[in-house]
Amino acid sequence: MNTRWCMVALMIAALGGTVASARPSNGRNCSTCHTGGSLGLDIPEVVGFDGYADPDETLTGATNRGLLKVFTVMPGQSIDLSARVDLGTFLNNAFAIELKRMETIGVEHGGSLGFTADADWNLQIGVENVDPTRPYYTLPDVDGIFFTAPTTFTFSMLVDPATPPDYYDLEFAVAGQPGEFYGDEHFYLRVIPEPATIALLATGLVAIGVRSRTGSRNARAGQ
Repeated sequence: MNTRWCMVALMIAALGGTVASARPSNGRNCSTCHTGGSLGLDIPEVVGFDGYADPDETLTGATNRGLLKVFTVMPGQSIDLSARVDLGTFLNNAFAIELKRMETIGVEHGGSLGFTADADWNLQIGVENVDPTRPYYTLPDVDGIFFTAPTTFTFSMLVDPATPPDYYDLEFAVAGQPGEFYGDEHFYLRVIPEPATIALLATGLVAIGVRSRTGSRNARAGQ
């Protein structure tokens, strides 16, 4: 009898662990398994951003997401991308957070985002749903974080000096328990030209203007 009850207890514990756990390493698209919606909560909530932007996707044909929060950085600089997770009264439920779409091109000019990732986050390509062409980053690695209080997660990245100015459409996502919940929020990382580049462009435009005016005067003089 004691052995039987021990086995039952172990089964209950195992089931409880399964229900409470999160599996961020399984694959990039959490919503494939987590179909329970966002629990009516604003999760995740992108915070610490610099403003809002609605770029023009006409040239690239990228998805028009309208007005989104935006972080702004210059090539060669570091930037903190942050999102807050608050499950409200759903205490001691497990979740995981991911940052994805780092491989997508810029929405205005088709630029490629080069960066050095935050070493505290885990690079994933999926264990069950493998996709090496679309890597993503998670906290934690293979298990879940038990919710006890609102928490802000920050992905600190260094933007490569060669990254072209553009708007990059990135996404934070959160999935877990209860109810196999899932939520996400898109935002833009805007890479802007360095001051030296802006000055060089301005100098070039001035030179073009001077040549244009000189050419016009010479043309009129020859009439």
